[in-house]
Amino acid sequence: MDQKFIEKLGFSPNEAKIYLNLLKSGENGVAQISKSSGIHRRNVYDAIHRLCDKGLVQQSLDNKENSYAAVDPNKLLD
Repeated sequence: MDQKFIEKLGFSPNEAKIYLNLLKSGENGVAQISKSSGIHRRNVYDAIHRLCDKGLVQQSLDNKENSYAAVDPNKLLD
Protein backbone atom coordinates (compact mmCIF):
# COMPACT_ATOMS: atom_id res chain seq x y z
CA MET A 1 0.00 0.00 0.00
CA ASP A 2 1.36 3.42 -0.87
CA GLN A 3 0.60 7.02 0.04
CA LYS A 4 -0.87 7.97 -3.35
CA PHE A 5 -3.41 5.12 -3.13
CA ILE A 6 -4.61 6.31 0.27
CA GLU A 7 -4.80 9.91 -0.94
CA LYS A 8 -6.99 8.75 -3.86
CA LEU A 9 -9.41 7.40 -1.25
CA GLY A 10 -9.90 10.97 -0.01
CA PHE A 11 -7.29 11.33 2.70
CA SER A 12 -4.98 14.31 3.02
CA PRO A 13 -1.25 13.78 2.37
CA ASN A 14 -0.53 14.11 6.11
CA GLU A 15 -3.24 11.61 7.03
CA ALA A 16 -1.91 9.12 4.49
CA LYS A 17 1.69 9.56 5.62
CA ILE A 18 0.81 9.18 9.30
CA TYR A 19 -1.41 6.14 8.71
CA LEU A 20 1.34 4.38 6.75
CA ASN A 21 3.89 5.37 9.38
CA LEU A 22 1.75 3.81 12.12
CA LEU A 23 1.21 0.65 10.09
CA LYS A 24 4.96 0.28 9.71
CA SER A 25 6.09 1.26 13.21
CA GLY A 26 3.18 0.16 15.38
CA GLU A 27 1.87 2.16 18.34
CA ASN A 28 3.55 5.53 18.93
CA GLY A 29 3.02 8.88 20.61
CA VAL A 30 2.69 12.16 18.74
CA ALA A 31 6.33 13.15 19.29
CA GLN A 32 7.61 9.92 17.74
CA ILE A 33 5.11 10.12 14.87
CA SER A 34 6.22 13.68 14.18
CA LYS A 35 9.88 12.73 14.24
CA SER A 36 9.57 9.65 12.04
CA SER A 37 7.16 11.20 9.52
CA GLY A 38 8.72 14.66 9.31
CA ILE A 39 5.34 16.32 9.98
CA HIS A 40 5.11 19.15 12.54
CA ARG A 41 3.56 18.09 15.86
CA ARG A 42 0.57 20.43 15.53
CA ASN A 43 -0.25 18.96 12.13
CA VAL A 44 0.18 15.44 13.51
CA TYR A 45 -2.42 16.17 16.21
CA ASP A 46 -4.89 17.49 13.62
CA ALA A 47 -4.41 14.53 11.26
CA ILE A 48 -4.51 11.96 14.08
CA HIS A 49 -7.84 13.31 15.32
CA ARG A 50 -9.30 13.11 11.81
CA LEU A 51 -8.00 9.54 11.43
CA CYS A 52 -9.52 8.61 14.81
CA ASP A 53 -12.86 10.11 13.72
CA LYS A 54 -12.69 8.00 10.54
CA GLY A 55 -11.98 4.88 12.61
CA LEU A 56 -8.54 4.21 11.11
CA VAL A 57 -6.46 4.98 14.20
CA GLN A 58 -7.08 3.92 17.77
CA GLN A 59 -6.01 6.00 20.74
CA SER A 60 -4.81 4.51 24.02
CA LEU A 61 -3.34 5.87 27.23
CA ASP A 62 0.14 4.47 27.86
CA ASN A 63 2.28 5.69 30.78
CA LYS A 64 0.12 8.82 31.18
CA GLU A 65 0.68 9.68 27.50
CA ASN A 66 -1.64 9.15 24.55
CA SER A 67 -0.41 6.72 21.97
CA TYR A 68 -1.91 5.82 18.62
CA ALA A 69 -2.05 2.68 16.48
CA ALA A 70 -3.37 2.09 12.98
CA VAL A 71 -6.23 -0.36 12.50
CA ASP A 72 -6.25 -3.10 9.89
CA PRO A 73 -5.81 -1.70 6.34
CA ASN A 74 -8.91 -3.65 5.22
CA LYS A 75 -10.90 -1.02 7.14
CA LEU A 76 -9.96 1.48 4.38
CA LEU A 77 -12.32 -0.28 2.04
CA ASP A 78 -15.31 0.13 4.39
